[in-house]
Amino acid sequence: MKKQRLYTACAAAVILVATLVSSCSKILDQEPHNSTFTNAYFSTETDAKTSLAGAYAILRNILIRDNSWHKYGDAVSGELAIDGSRDNGMFNISNGQFVGLNVGSENWNWQQYYQLLQQINLIINKVPGIADNKFVNIDTKRHVIGEAYFLRAYTYFYMSRIWGDVPLKLAPDLDVSSAKNIPRSPADSVWRQCLADLEIAKTNLDFGYDDESNRAVRANKGAALALQAHILAWKGDYAGCEAAANEVITKGGYSLVDSTNYMKIFIGKTLEGIFEININDGQSEGLSLADNSGAGKTLMMPFIDGKNYIEWPVSEFYLSKIYTDADKDVRFKDIFYGLGGNQGQIIKYANIAYADGATKKDPRMTNNLNIFRLADIMLLRAEALNKLHKDGDALPLLNLVRKRAGLDPYTGTGDDLATTILEERLRELFYEGQAYYDLVRNKKLGAGNGYNEHFPDDQFRNGGWLWPIDPNMFKDDFTLVQTPYWRGKL
Repeated sequence: MKKQRLYTACAAAVILVATLVSSCSKILDQEPHNSTFTNAYFSTETDAKTSLAGAYAILRNILIRDNSWHKYGDAVSGELAIDGSRDNGMFNISNGQFVGLNVGSENWNWQQYYQLLQQINLIINKVPGIADNKFVNIDTKRHVIGEAYFLRAYTYFYMSRIWGDVPLKLAPDLDVSSAKNIPRSPADSVWRQCLADLEIAKTNLDFGYDDESNRAVRANKGAALALQAHILAWKGDYAGCEAAANEVITKGGYSLVDSTNYMKIFIGKTLEGIFEININDGQSEGLSLADNSGAGKTLMMPFIDGKNYIEWPVSEFYLSKIYTDADKDVRFKDIFYGLGGNQGQIIKYANIAYADGATKKDPRMTNNLNIFRLADIMLLRAEALNKLHKDGDALPLLNLVRKRAGLDPYTGTGDDLATTILEERLRELFYEGQAYYDLVRNKKLGAGNGYNEHFPDDQFRNGGWLWPIDPNMFKDDFTLVQTPYWRGKL
């Protein structure tokens, strides 16, 4: 049996990821080693830093490949009115049809995530054994270890919101021939492990940045606390969520970008950013839109030269539901373009450069991917406070975000406040990979009482908001079982 298929990262996979990084001296720009490390490779500070660079590079590739970040986090929320004649597979997915016509098995396959986890587990296993005197500054060693634990927690939490139960592998496969398959662990066990990893991450990480060029694109203590807040909200532990979010807000050193500079948030590395994926053409890390990756499917002329169609226009029905004060809302004016006639563009990620200069045939997106930012955590804390019946403390957080957007203060309480906080998240974090999970967490997805009029209520109630896993993975792993809702449907 090819036991290493799911869990062992082959060297070729990680070497391929090296093409994403340049020769710049920053951590994200260093060439990663391959994943078949032996003790000999983990002996210096450079080994530790390049192995971490490899992990960041693989994560970046996972989130931007096939628009995965937006596919899982946005497309099924109702935000988009996908053109089925141009992207039939994603049209079906947006309606909750996670299997069937033109929905490929790559959407169900988690192998690349275990390539990332192999890399992370190697760092966790090997870097502590590197002698302290091999580091110019011992804080570097501590930070590498902390970032690795953060990345493992983030990866498993991200996977659990897609598939629910996932195999929980916490050690690297140092010998491919002895690699073992393990069954899916219950999601609650996965979350407990994520939280345990974050305790270690927080111990090893600090607030702020020694090098300002690393702002938000390297995980720090603020990122670990933001992730902790999200996991605890997902678990329904709103007291814990509130405490973690409050620590981010009061100790992290973050601040809301003013409304006149709002679009700079999506270029990246602002004081609002907590954790982002670096996508910067100036550092040779722009994302090619030639194959409609990244923002390519949500943009056309005048943002992409010569493109006169759009695959993923915004849903104007959805906009009319959540942007009830569109005439006042700065965000509505800033992030949408050309509404009407099912051609509305989302322009949060419309900072386009051309690799071929004036020819303009090779567009590159140069906007960071926001994973966590301050407005997100402020609204998450407001949600937690509302759940804890502390509406008086929730309202100021909500109204700070509303004030920046140009909206009037809100004064409601109870369930009305809960709805307003949710809709503020939907407005503020539109097309930032959050909406689907917010709707699932608040049980507001389905057509009956939710925001995606096309997602079947019975599918949502019966766990069909989780994705199936690729049947091809069963061929080499007899421990796997299908996601319950999807058994017999593939």
